[in-house]
Amino acid sequence: MLTVPVDLDASLGTKYDVETRSDGSILYTPIGHKNIFDDPDWQHYDYQHDLESDPQLQPLDLIGKEGVE
Repeated sequence: MLTVPVDLDASLGTKYDVETRSDGSILYTPIGHKNIFDDPDWQHYDYQHDLESDPQLQPLDLIGKEGVE
């Protein structure tokens, strides 16, 4: 934890990306809103496989009148 100037315009809970430079200085850059869907893991995820392999999402074995309508 480092102290900051009193006039720093940052709200409590603001998150920062921290970079230590070769001259020993520390650079704090506020992290803006991160879009989780920009992540390649989300973009290339195989949702179809999840739908086909999840037992809770499979068709029901109907018994009785459930399938009549």
